[in-house]
Amino acid sequence: MFDWNDLRFFLAVARTGSTLAAGRSLKVAQATVSRRITMLEEALGTPLFVRSPSGYTLSVRGQAMLPHAESVEREVEALQSSVAAEGRRLSGTVRLTTVESAANVWLMPAIAAFRAKHPAVVAEIIVDDRALDIARGEADIAIRFGNPPQDESLIIRRIVELHESVYVHRDLAEQLGFPNSYDGLTRFPFISFAGPGVGQIERWVTSLGPEMQIVHRANTLSAVISAARAGMGAAVMPCLIGDTHSSLVRLFPPIPELTTPGWLVSSASGRQQPHIRALLDHIGDFVRQSVAETEARYRIADAA
Repeated sequence: MFDWNDLRFFLAVARTGSTLAAGRSLKVAQATVSRRITMLEEALGTPLFVRSPSGYTLSVRGQAMLPHAESVEREVEALQSSVAAEGRRLSGTVRLTTVESAANVWLMPAIAAFRAKHPAVVAEIIVDDRALDIARGEADIAIRFGNPPQDESLIIRRIVELHESVYVHRDLAEQLGFPNSYDGLTRFPFISFAGPGVGQIERWVTSLGPEMQIVHRANTLSAVISAARAGMGAAVMPCLIGDTHSSLVRLFPPIPELTTPGWLVSSASGRQQPHIRALLDHIGDFVRQSVAETEARYRIADAA
């Protein structure tokens, strides 16, 4: 049995007609080429070349062997390409978590675009206001808002500022008029949040005074938005959601007190996995581009 690698030397000499030229193409010494050709001929028990001062020409046996050697070369190249392509192919499951608004507006379209290129990656989205433990593997990627996580084992990137404002159905805004200040919100029926952990939005609404007409409460953002779209009253909601509903109008620019930073969070071990790292980078780019496009549309609208 001969060394399969010797076929490389056989093909190089057959194509160039000399061991010197073959050595140059293979980036080895001429003596190495001569030795490997001799070893191949001895293993096969037949001369493959006719040597002459002008160079090497294929013998009858060498001519018969040439198409088979070329076939082996093509198969090896195909194998190398297949292995390389498989190495580039991303696959696996990624668990992502964030709040409802970011999941609907950013994660869903970001993942759809990502999977169009990498269909073997499966994304599991956990919509939860709680901060799942990334370090302990409850999720691989998170988008979080507010103060950054303090766990030193996590990799954290600031990707966005989450803006909030007051939105109301167009018909109600035309009926009651657009307020010139927050004080003018007292003439609007208002939709607020219910349940524990309502946080800074509820505090901001409370700060507007006892004259606020709270007519409805809901414990989920989607319910608050549905109530506003139904014309029940004005409500605070993320601009990234309110701006997408044509039936709603924004009463004020983003409220500074309600602006919170957004963080893309992962673990060091998770980022070492190619499919997680690729999706992580894709989401970061998608969110930044999405926010930039939305802000650009509002600048154009304001200028008009």
